[in-house]
Amino acid sequence: MTKKLVTKYTFEQHCHPQAAHFHLNCCSNCMMGFINSKMVVIFSIPFTFLLVCIELYIGHRQQKKYYSVTDTKHNVLLGVLFAGVEALLGGACLLMLITIYDHGFRRAPANIYVYWISLYLLEDLIYYTMHYLDHHIRILWAGHITHHNSDEFNFSVGVRAAIFEPVEKFFFFIPLALVGFRPVDILLIYIISQTYGTLAHTRLINRMGFLEYVLITPSHHRVHHAKNIVYLDKNFGMTIVLWDKLFGTFQKEMEATPVEFGVRKAAPYKNFADVVTNEIKSIINDTRKPVTMKQKLRYLFGPPGYSHDGSRLTTKELRKKEQSGQELQR
Repeated sequence: MTKKLVTKYTFEQHCHPQAAHFHLNCCSNCMMGFINSKMVVIFSIPFTFLLVCIELYIGHRQQKKYYSVTDTKHNVLLGVLFAGVEALLGGACLLMLITIYDHGFRRAPANIYVYWISLYLLEDLIYYTMHYLDHHIRILWAGHITHHNSDEFNFSVGVRAAIFEPVEKFFFFIPLALVGFRPVDILLIYIISQTYGTLAHTRLINRMGFLEYVLITPSHHRVHHAKNIVYLDKNFGMTIVLWDKLFGTFQKEMEATPVEFGVRKAAPYKNFADVVTNEIKSIINDTRKPVTMKQKLRYLFGPPGYSHDGSRLTTKELRKKEQSGQELQR
């Protein structure tokens, strides 16, 4: 009996060199990854607070208003909710990725440099894809809209997170774990990318020279947060501009068209609860209308702005109408 167990263990080690190590350290790796992500969040709080103070000071010196009390309060509350969802579900989601990794193909590059470069590029592409879908599928937009429905653009908006992104991102990361990238490494790249993304939320920095051709800069991200029709649904990248230029979603910030921040919603938000749930309630109301099943499904999975009667317009329809010279409601 002992001999058979030893033989089985040796065979597993031979065929899957990391198998035994994984089973012994699965829980500890999950816990360490979870703790590390929490530590990064904890240490980023004073750093973000410092950036906000600097931005407030410079705005005061320049006599420019970059912040409003109500909006900043909403930003902080949404950041707290994001952290709460991460704390409640992040560990379970990471464990899910570890399980998939354990039963995956283990085809990640063996060379350490190729491994990390590949992981970074693939993860940035996956984030681009997730971000693109968040803007083109209404049920996903209902969760992501909270990051966009601010009329301001400052460092505190960087922590105005989509509440359910901590869960959503793990489902998009499944292919990486399946291929053989370690879940803790996936999480590390995501945290670094998110930190950079927070720094892109500012009006203090105009242009960044040659970096404008490589990175998602504050200028590029201002475009992404704009409600001007020419800027809608552009610049989805997290850290690099490669994917936007490759897939035709890049738009440069133009001096002739000053950015107007926020979403194209006629009525102002009543309170914080309305900020979070308005789009969800709107979807529920739309699906209760006496329309066909196909139209109900389009209200759920079609692009934001879809309406069966033309009472609202999608980004594509808005651009077409603008090009025809028709007047549009802002």
